[in-house]
Amino acid sequence: MSLLEEHINTRFALARFKLFSPLVNGGIEECCETLVAGVPYSTALNNGARIAVGLDIIATLSAHYGVTAPVFLDNAEAITDIPAIDAQIIALYVSEPDKHLRVERKA
Repeated sequence: MSLLEEHINTRFALARFKLFSPLVNGGIEECCETLVAGVPYSTALNNGARIAVGLDIIATLSAHYGVTAPVFLDNAEAITDIPAIDAQIIALYVSEPDKHLRVERKA
């Protein structure tokens, strides 16, 4: 089981997956918890780290399956440095001064 976890985890830059949990009775329970540097995604990651690990997962699965699709990144103001991935990123930001939708295109 640890070999399976290691094999999967080597494919991702940030994300690590805990796939099995030991039980008190010595058994093992299947699970799937995403971790970043040992911190659980579901309970303790900030929004910036959640965005970064989400993009890591998208990039890895896109490369594995040989597909790309545009990625909509909502709440992009939560992250200061958006990781580069091989896909078009449509980032949505909250901006107090902008009362109307504004579109910017980066070359």
